[in-house]
Amino acid sequence: MSPRSKKEEYQEMAALYALGVLTQNEARAFEDVVANDTKELTEELAEFEFVAANLGFAAPEYAPPLSVRDRLLMEIANTSQSSSEDFHLPVDPQMRFSPVFSLYADQGEWLEIGAGLTAKTLFVDQARGIVTSLVRMAPGGSLPPHRHCGDEQFYVLEGDCNVHGTRLGPGDFHRAAAGSVHESTYTVEGTTFLLIAPADYEILQPAVH
Repeated sequence: MSPRSKKEEYQEMAALYALGVLTQNEARAFEDVVANDTKELTEELAEFEFVAANLGFAAPEYAPPLSVRDRLLMEIANTSQSSSEDFHLPVDPQMRFSPVFSLYADQGEWLEIGAGLTAKTLFVDQARGIVTSLVRMAPGGSLPPHRHCGDEQFYVLEGDCNVHGTRLGPGDFHRAAAGSVHESTYTVEGTTFLLIAPADYEILQPAVH
């Protein structure tokens, strides 16, 4: 049996990458290959990703039992109602990311996610459920007390951000572990920061204006 060629190895890696079954190190190594390889490999990867994205539509439709609906309604009824002040980081379901891509400053859309609060999605890590965003808070803006559904990290780019009793400025970094609570988050002069965090937050009570 003759050994496989590099082309065949890369084709197999492209298929595994599109299915999301490579380890983190393997995926990064393959992304480096795609960035430095020929246009042919990039096109093959795009075809594999198209097929992987449409696999779910190939399954026949199946009507779930009525008992599933009843259980779902019961779960909804038992779930505590979240405040009308809930905020969610914007995630565009149509947004597609190639293995290597750039997003220019004038690209992307700023979306309002709360009073005086806007955000622009930079990247969505579907595997980990993590969103990288730019977030802006208007002068005098504040967030309601909230619990973090996963690790949150942010880096202040402009203005002031007062969080957990600490005033942060440009160049300052903050991390909050999953399950931790921010009782108070506000800005005096307005702020812009780079945020890496899960899309959703658990609001503990409405914001006080």
